[in-house]
Amino acid sequence: MSKGRVANTARARRGIVAVLAAALLAVLAACGSANTEKDASQQPQGASLRVTIGTQDFPEARLLGELWRQALAVNGYTVSLRKGVGPAADLNKELQDGDIDGYVAYTGTVLSIVAGEDISGLDPEQTYDRARTFYQGEDMFMSDMTPFENKDAIAVTNGYARQNKLKKIADLAKLDLFVLGARPEFEDLHLGLEGLKDVYGIDNAEFLGIPLGEQYAALDEGEADAVNAFTTDPQLESGDYTLLADPKRLLGSQNAVMVVSEDKLERIDADDFLNVVDTVNSTLSEKSMVEMNAAVTDGRNEEQVAREFLRGVGLMQPIRN
Repeated sequence: MSKGRVANTARARRGIVAVLAAALLAVLAACGSANTEKDASQQPQGASLRVTIGTQDFPEARLLGELWRQALAVNGYTVSLRKGVGPAADLNKELQDGDIDGYVAYTGTVLSIVAGEDISGLDPEQTYDRARTFYQGEDMFMSDMTPFENKDAIAVTNGYARQNKLKKIADLAKLDLFVLGARPEFEDLHLGLEGLKDVYGIDNAEFLGIPLGEQYAALDEGEADAVNAFTTDPQLESGDYTLLADPKRLLGSQNAVMVVSEDKLERIDADDFLNVVDTVNSTLSEKSMVEMNAAVTDGRNEEQVAREFLRGVGLMQPIRN
C-alpha cells in the first residue's frame, strides 16, 4: 500500500471516530435532559431517588432500617438512614414536618401512640387496617406488614412452665402467688398488669419493677417467676424460655411496616419502591428476627447482619417485577 493511501486511510478513520464520539455525546446529553425520577432508578446516586428513613434506637429498628436501605440501594435508591431519632411520636412528627420521608413503625404503636386508639383484642389484620386508614387521612402510606410481630408477651422459664402446667397467660391465675417482673410503668398499664387483672383475672401477682433489658436475668436468678418480654427478644434464641399464649390479644398486635410520605411516593417510582420494601418484609419471620437481634446483641454490626440476611434470601441483587 502506498504512503498516500495509508495517510488517507488514517484520516478517514480519525473522521469516523470523531463522528461516533459526537454522536455518543449527543445521546448522553439527550438522556440527561430527559431524565425523570423513574429513569433515575438505574442510577443509585441520582438525587431524585434520595429517601430519608428514620428509626428508633433499639437493635431491631436499626436492623429493619438497614434491611430496607441496602435492598433499596441495590435497586437504584439512595437512602439516608437516621438511626435513633426517638420514639414513635418523635418519628411521626419528623415525618409530618418533612424532616424524614419514612420511618420504621409497628402497627400497634401507630394505632395506640400516634392515633390514640385502643389495640387490645385486635388481630394483626384489624390493627394494620385501622393504622393504614389513620395514616391515609394524614397523607401517609403504609407498606405491607411483616409476618413477624414484636409485641409484649409474658415469659417464664421452661422449667417453671412445666412445673406449673403453664401454656396461656390465664393459667397464671391458678397459682397461689407469683412474682411478675417488668419495667416499672407496666404495673399501671392496661397493656400491662391492669389489663392482666381485667382480662385474665390475674390478681395474684406480686409486682417487681425491673429495668428494661434485665428481665431474663431476673428469671434466671429466681427473682421473678414471670416477666414482661417481647416476642423477638434475642434471649429467646436460647430456647430456655416459654412465651405464654395471649388468646384474647390483650397485648395487641405489632407487625413492622414502613410509613412513608405520599408526597415522596409521588416523586419517585412508587410501585418499584414499595415492591422492594414489601419483598423484604415478606421474608422476615419471627425466627429470623430473633436470630438477627441476637447477632447484633452479641456485638455484630447491624449493617453486616442485614447484608448477610439479604444475601441469603437472594435480595442483594435487583428485584425484577
